[in-house]
Amino acid sequence: MQLRIEDGSYYEAQQTIRAITNRYVYAKNYDAATELLYQSSMILTEYKKYDEASDLYLYLLEVFAMEGKQGQEFERDNLIKVEDFLNALPDSDSNISNLANETFKFSCKQCMNEVGFPKLNKLLGEKLYYSGVGKTIDQSQKFLVFSDDLSDAKLLAALYYDAYKKSGNANSFGEYFAQMATPYLAVRHASFAKEGLGIMIKRLTTDVTGKVRFTSVNEWTILEPQEKENSEELDNNCKLVNFIQLLVETCEHSTSENSENFKGLFTRYRPILSQFEGLVDTINAIGQLYFNVTVEQKQNDFLRSMMGNLLGGATGN
Repeated sequence: MQLRIEDGSYYEAQQTIRAITNRYVYAKNYDAATELLYQSSMILTEYKKYDEASDLYLYLLEVFAMEGKQGQEFERDNLIKVEDFLNALPDSDSNISNLANETFKFSCKQCMNEVGFPKLNKLLGEKLYYSGVGKTIDQSQKFLVFSDDLSDAKLLAALYYDAYKKSGNANSFGEYFAQMATPYLAVRHASFAKEGLGIMIKRLTTDVTGKVRFTSVNEWTILEPQEKENSEELDNNCKLVNFIQLLVETCEHSTSENSENFKGLFTRYRPILSQFEGLVDTINAIGQLYFNVTVEQKQNDFLRSMMGNLLGGATGN
């Protein structure tokens, strides 16, 4: 293989490795098969042959699945090989988007859950975020929200805040705050949602100077339109940000005893929430998740629905 690579015959080298791996797989010698694929894909990345390397990496995931190691056993023995290869690819490589989707599907199967390995989600989310490609950057939120690293909340907050800025509507910030925070609540990361909200509010204070008044109350910031402003949309978005902050606080300290606090909060802001498409159902389902209460008659599987919306690209392509 090394001679073929040095001769520039990258495709032939790749096919040779596949053929040898097939023999190992047929003999159920999975250790040899995975080691060959891993080492070969890493060598190809050194020569910047990322398409060929990515092909071998995807085969590596297939062999890992055949081997049958799952959960902690796979994490202990083989996860480092997956991390090494992904780290070896440039963030801007065109294969990253597809590899992220395939890796996530593989990760979920290995963990037998809907979120996979948080360490892989962090790695994939950050590579996608720093790719420099708009579509791929947007894809990163699907993975960042399932990272277990609080620092990734900064990236997710930046992603949604940048989307707000690109919208061109200075009064529409509230819905972007909600879109950032509610997925974190869905996976019980209220502290991550709080971190992201703080970052977004800090940026907002400089962008709506003269339009919105900010008042600090304990750990939170209350938003109110300046008296000279007469915009129902601005008022609704201020109230929505206030609600989201209070919701995060309520969920962070959720117990069955304080379900009445959630009900009261929902009832108070219900008219505002109804102004934003789908938000009433989302908040209703958060109440089911944290407090086992239903404040709207409509039933829905919020967590599964949100997982599907977040990761549709990752699980459907």
